[in-house]
Amino acid sequence: MSKKLLVSNSIIWAAAILVVAIVEEKQFAVLMLVILATTSLIFLNKGND
Repeated sequence: MSKKLLVSNSIIWAAAILVVAIVEEKQFAVLMLVILATTSLIFLNKGND
């Protein structure tokens, strides 16, 4: 795994954790988690090609 991919995934997951901690509305937090997790998985999938 490249260092750039690892750093970008770390930033995405840190953003997901911050969103859950900051946002009080549960539906928005879950939506953001789904979006950020999907983005992270897409980046990982592209990095393995």
